Amino acid sequence: MDFLRRHEGHNEVKTDRYWAFGYYFETLDKKQKHQRREYLEWYGFVAQWSVLAIFAAFQISFFLAWLVKSGLKYDPPKSPSFNKRSDGRLGWLRSLRNTGNRLLWWMRKDMIPGWNWGTRSEWIGASAWTVWLLYLCVAHTGKDYLHLTKRIGQVGASQIPVHYLLAMRAPYSPVQWLTRLSHEQLKASHEILGRITYFLFVLHGIFYFNFFILSGLLAKRIKSWDVIWGIISIVLFSAIGTTALGFIRRRNYRIFYISHIAVANLIIPALYLHVSHIRIYVYEIVLVEALHIIFRTLRFKRYQGTIKVLPGTNLVQIRIPLPSMSSALKWKPGQHVYLSRPWGKAKAPTFYDQWLMINKTNPFTVASIPVKDKELLLVARTLNGNTKYLADLARTLAQGGSGIQMLPTAGGDIPILPIVLEGPYGASAHLPDFSDYDNVLLVAGGVGATFIIPIYRSILETHDPTSAGTHIRCIWAVQKLADTQWAFPASSSRDDEHEEDAGAEANGHGLLQGPRNVEVYVTRPSGPSLHADASASGVFAIDPEDEGGDAIEMQENEQLLGTEEQMEKPRKGVVVKYGRPKMSDVVDEVFGKGTRTAVICCGPKRLTEDLKRNVEVWVKKGNDVFWFDETFGW
Repeated sequence: MDFLRRHEGHNEVKTDRYWAFGYYFETLDKKQKHQRREYLEWYGFVAQWSVLAIFAAFQISFFLAWLVKSGLKYDPPKSPSFNKRSDGRLGWLRSLRNTGNRLLWWMRKDMIPGWNWGTRSEWIGASAWTVWLLYLCVAHTGKDYLHLTKRIGQVGASQIPVHYLLAMRAPYSPVQWLTRLSHEQLKASHEILGRITYFLFVLHGIFYFNFFILSGLLAKRIKSWDVIWGIISIVLFSAIGTTALGFIRRRNYRIFYISHIAVANLIIPALYLHVSHIRIYVYEIVLVEALHIIFRTLRFKRYQGTIKVLPGTNLVQIRIPLPSMSSALKWKPGQHVYLSRPWGKAKAPTFYDQWLMINKTNPFTVASIPVKDKELLLVARTLNGNTKYLADLARTLAQGGSGIQMLPTAGGDIPILPIVLEGPYGASAHLPDFSDYDNVLLVAGGVGATFIIPIYRSILETHDPTSAGTHIRCIWAVQKLADTQWAFPASSSRDDEHEEDAGAEANGHGLLQGPRNVEVYVTRPSGPSLHADASASGVFAIDPEDEGGDAIEMQENEQLLGTEEQMEKPRKGVVVKYGRPKMSDVVDEVFGKGTRTAVICCGPKRLTEDLKRNVEVWVKKGNDVFWFDETFGW
């Protein structure tokens, strides 16, 4: 620390300079303070609106991809050898495309394999954005310590509206529109920007406390309301960051979700009361939140549907018939909705019950093709939280006595519930035209097939798999064959082909014919071996004390056996194999039929990572690969 005193003529001007971090404290006149305020506002503006450069980069990449695709659209032949030729313009375009594919694939890989710490693209993007913001924090600050301290806070505050924009679920979000990414895909960017903003705010607080301590103002300033609200803001940011940690989300997603929403709203008044200079950003946050609420409200629709637990499984199924004029008939295959907790009682719900119904939501992929099936089919595995509630509700209603309207069916009466859906959402609307590819490989694991099967069926609507055009292959790995019954209902004993086809049409989906078979790999034993296991244990697969699942009693095991026996009968649309699919063989066979391949997958990380490793081999060989991995992270 250095104290200086200088003299100007007969007037003594005292300037206190306390050295810290290469900066010093000094007293500024009104003109200097005004100039500092202009710099603060300008660099805050630049920090916020420089995000447009990222959106511009997206548009440039889309344009370049379109140019390359257009140039190679009529490039024959479709064989692995055509990449070896480098004649003229086509050779240059192929080289550019292959380089871009390899770069994108390299960027998608995990930074630290097995640690789930983000991809290389996320780390590179986060590092570049952090360096840029830190540059804006120090530019034109001279050696003025307080200018640096205030600038860090100003730049940090400028990022909060963008942070809220990245969290906007509604598809009307400008970020989703400009990037062609769904809000699930933008989750990583939302988390990264949140960490960067939190880092800047913590740095801002540390620098200010250092100033208070060195200047002897800590005891006085700690009682000031602007400082108190600043501390509260940092505490709230710490809380929202802590509850968003991966292990907390996995342990109890509901705690993460509720605390995230609550704290995100509490931060707004705390920032507003902190200092007036950042209120422009607070107004922007309020505007983003208001638009988000409006956009989400526009996506809420009330339907009537049935709910039941599929026999022999822990899958809950919801069917919603669609009237002829329903807007849901235009929904794309692979999109998903958020299902609000349905009210399963005859009496009117209270205000608190309605609040729970709207805010306790879960994402469900629409497992049907609405325009063809005239219904919305939702299927989910029963875990804990909302899905467990749905399964319990289905079992309770199936016993009757609730006063809910019932729908008579061949399998018994099914309760009809008022159901509120929010959607549709998802990036499947941006999937490419698969006729541009030699091969399409679709891989699903478990209930990931609710995403894959509708896309597979939609491809078959426009492509003949027996022709010389695009080759299509669909792989579905399940633990039990009964888990496939929602997609492939067990066929009846009738032998008349016409009647079976009529039954398929009545079901709306699920029964595919001839070469259009889905390859189902059953990874757990069934039939006699399953019966032996069930008899020995009395329960199947799930610990009754396990909060993450439902105990399946002996009676349900017998039901499972009956379902499995029915599923074992020959039926259209599925080829059953046992064991885990060997992805190396599947990928080699598919990629051996051409160089342009689209790979779509949805399932457990172990399955998709195995698939990715084998596809990477062919990417390095120069194949043109479109990769899409559907995951949920909210």
